[in-house]
Amino acid sequence: MSDTRGAPVALVTGAASGIGRACAERFAEDGWRLVLVDRRKDELGALAGLAEDVATVAGDVADAAANEAAVAEALTRFGRLDAAVANAGVVLAALVDESSDEDFDRLFDVNVRAVVHLAKAAHRPLAETKGSLTVMASKTGLVAQTNSPLYCATKGAAIQLARALALDWAPEGIRVNAVCPGMVDTPMLAEYIDALPDSAAEWEKFRRAQPLGRLATPREIADVVFFLSTPAAAFVTGVALPVDGGFTAE
Repeated sequence: MSDTRGAPVALVTGAASGIGRACAERFAEDGWRLVLVDRRKDELGALAGLAEDVATVAGDVADAAANEAAVAEALTRFGRLDAAVANAGVVLAALVDESSDEDFDRLFDVNVRAVVHLAKAAHRPLAETKGSLTVMASKTGLVAQTNSPLYCATKGAAIQLARALALDWAPEGIRVNAVCPGMVDTPMLAEYIDALPDSAAEWEKFRRAQPLGRLATPREIADVVFFLSTPAAAFVTGVALPVDGGFTAE
């Protein structure tokens, strides 16, 4: 095991693009060492230069072994783990009658089961550093939306999982929180909207649906994740924090 002294260490899943990449960049700006996980190996490799000390692990977070390998990499290379960010997620825009068992299995595997896998793997190292686990949920875990019942169900489950872990792990000094973004201008969202018949109108509709009149940037979500991972949020645990431009306030 490496020397445990030095800068803190953050592990981020789904780090190759969107919010995950923004989280990696935000931690790197403050000098954190990084373990970045994604199943897109080529895109993951492009992140190696984000910080002086970056480890990458290619794998599917729905597989327990990928999470175990990522935590093992943090301990072997850096000797510690201070923050874990369960960011990887998948979306399904479909009515329940249009959704297959395979659709639900994949949603649940990535949006919920993967969080359990990471929690199990990171528990002991986070207890040693009095660290934090941040779960990337969604506003749809707090308020329902049309055309995505299975997605809403998995994000609601992720929020309750984070809250329950916060209670179980509080005696060990580990903080667990869920971040609940609203509409964020990510490559995943762009791929979905740009495939619609009138994508320009759809972009405008999404913007107008937010009380602040615009979509969030990935960096704005990453700033909140970073805050929750630092001593500045030392008395914050068990929170499901909307970062949605006021959407859930209506």
